Amino acid sequence: TLEVAGCSQFTDNGFQALARNCHRLERMDLEECVLITDSTLAHLAIGCPVLQKLSLSHCELITDEGIRHLGTSACATEHLQVIELDNCPLITDASLEHLMGCQCLLRIELYDCQLITRAGIRRLRTQLPDIKVHAYFAPVTPPPSVGGGRQRYCRCCVIL
Repeated sequence: TLEVAGCSQFTDNGFQALARNCHRLERMDLEECVLITDSTLAHLAIGCPVLQKLSLSHCELITDEGIRHLGTSACATEHLQVIELDNCPLITDASLEHLMGCQCLLRIELYDCQLITRAGIRRLRTQLPDIKVHAYFAPVTPPPSVGGGRQRYCRCCVIL
């Protein structure tokens, strides 16, 4: 297990060295390692073939390309059980497509991933029916009220 959550100075270079030497790593927490990019995921995909749990929450530079590297790796197809992608703003439904081959995947966290849709989650569940998907969708903004009333921006508040 490697927990470096909140280590905001860690870069891709550090994780490249780690992936070269930690081939038996099973759990990795990279939450809020804000400097890492898809390059780190490419190295983890190659160098950490038995990874079971990976947290990338608040890793805001991660994109679908990084998840593609991970989704086609030996660890993802044979071992990966949990992936946390909360607050990864560049992640889209394409990432869910890349993870569909992860037959051991039991849970995915997608809170505040604005580009993930319900349709994308439904497609993932078609391939992985036992997966637990944790996501949050903000309410749809209703249209301005008829008759010149104040505009409502969400279901729970009125801008005065």
